[in-house]
Amino acid sequence: MKFNPKLINSPLDAADELIDGLVEAYNGECYKVGTRSIVKSNIASEKVALLVGGGAGHEPIYHAMVGQNMADGAACGDIFAAPAPNIVKEAAVAIDQGNGVLFLYGNYAGDVMNFDLGAEQAEEEGATVRTILIADDVASAPPERKNDRRGIAGLVPIVKIAGAASQHAADLDSLADTVQKACLQTRSIGCAMAPGSIPATGTPTFELEEGMLGLGMGIHGEAGVKDIPMTTAADLTPTMLDYIVDDFEKDADVEPLRSGDSILFLINSLGATTMMECLICMRTAADYFEERGIEIFDVMVGPYVTCQEMAGISFSVTRVDDELKELWSMPCQSFCYSKMQGPLDAERHGKVQAMNEGGKSGVKAVTKKARVQAELSRSDSGLSVEQARAMLVSVADAIIAAEPELSQADRDLGDGDHGLGMERGFRALKKNLDPAVSDFSSMQELFKTAGMSLLSTMGGASGVVFGSLFLAGDKTMYGAECFGSHELSHLLNQSLADVMKRGGAKPGDKTMIDALAPAAAVAKEVMDQAIGDVISSVAEAANDGKEASKAMLATMGRAKTLGEKTIGLPDAGAISVSIILKTMAEYVAGLSS
Repeated sequence: MKFNPKLINSPLDAADELIDGLVEAYNGECYKVGTRSIVKSNIASEKVALLVGGGAGHEPIYHAMVGQNMADGAACGDIFAAPAPNIVKEAAVAIDQGNGVLFLYGNYAGDVMNFDLGAEQAEEEGATVRTILIADDVASAPPERKNDRRGIAGLVPIVKIAGAASQHAADLDSLADTVQKACLQTRSIGCAMAPGSIPATGTPTFELEEGMLGLGMGIHGEAGVKDIPMTTAADLTPTMLDYIVDDFEKDADVEPLRSGDSILFLINSLGATTMMECLICMRTAADYFEERGIEIFDVMVGPYVTCQEMAGISFSVTRVDDELKELWSMPCQSFCYSKMQGPLDAERHGKVQAMNEGGKSGVKAVTKKARVQAELSRSDSGLSVEQARAMLVSVADAIIAAEPELSQADRDLGDGDHGLGMERGFRALKKNLDPAVSDFSSMQELFKTAGMSLLSTMGGASGVVFGSLFLAGDKTMYGAECFGSHELSHLLNQSLADVMKRGGAKPGDKTMIDALAPAAAVAKEVMDQAIGDVISSVAEAANDGKEASKAMLATMGRAKTLGEKTIGLPDAGAISVSIILKTMAEYVAGLSS
């Protein structure tokens, strides 16, 4: 498929440069913080702060939703990748006014892991954080599993309501309650007619048979309900809206949509779909709701949640009661969405201020606790710090060389960015481990630097899981005088525990854990043997785990929506783990040859 050329500089710098341009476009209303965060210039003292965020490439969300009566800050990831934890932390600390910070973002594994880790880091600096996940895509899970749904365009009305509520919220909990209500009353569904592309590769994010459209497909190309023949706006619109109405009917936690209800209605273009097409669908949608006696309280039409040049459209419905109508009617201004006061008039809008008058409750500051290092067994012999550094550099070279293989493996099961993220992260690791840049006096410092290099540059779920693979050494290598069999075992088992805790995956879910778990088990079982023998066995176990992942059905991450299509293909993360441990084994073997 041929894509239009993109007017950019270096593809790998696109996310950073678009943030710089966005700050200029805000003309003083917002400023850049740290690595890749954008923050409102004037935030009211003691205000409950609102932080949004996610991957770049979907402009104008999320980072263009900062502004008057909107979000206070946004953490921006690389193209289609979650922001790294340090980016999240920088944004949270910058907007914290001492009354708590609400994190509000889409329910994707990479975002959840990175934002959770960023919250931990922000809390170490005294912030109080609560998280609300936007999970509005009815095509991605049934009502009884709605917490597993991905977040799509419904985030636009939710963030607008949350921004208004945050202006007068008495405390973090009351804001969270209001935002959770808006989330519960929001449903979305999309369809795709043609893919977008990743700027760094120019390759499509998914494949769709000519003349077909993907009903319920996600914004990255995640599988939806089914592929159907291309049809007309008059036929497609009610088909999509039926899914939303039926979902309200089947969800035991909400009332069905019925005559007399009021809704906000969003028609979102995924990038290449024109305003003409959106408005033609709007015409049909208006008749659809009128026939059912449902009042459209307000309408949004346009490209709010995009995927580069992806052709497609999504519909979002938010049922609004009196409280949500008042919040929606508050005027707002941001690069993504601005509105004048209304539909409610100024007199009615004043009620929201009266409802929220009163003192703000105090928030207990979080005190950073000193970490107690665990007493772990140590090896009598092994690699020196300098040898361990050289080993990690050899790993970086192997991962960088494997980028095409890793990208293709991820393209088969995901969105194709795993190889690029790994290459970017390990280039940073290699740079930060250069003796001309850093002089390491301990194993703990070496592995912490390696892990942070990945965490702060890769983004997405991979940044957290592979950063954790090395960052585990910060917990396990205190006092280690060499890198031997015991250190390897402690490193792998600690990283396995960290990754499973942060990501929720387990062996058999078809993730990198299916290579890491058997490797950690073998390392623990034979850790009293020589490092050369142990690491060779570990690498073999990881490779066996990678091969075993081919027969598994993906149940985590973006691949989980592909169902049986994932059988027969290895997980890209498992391939990466296998390459890392194989390269480490080869390096150690080379020392004794």
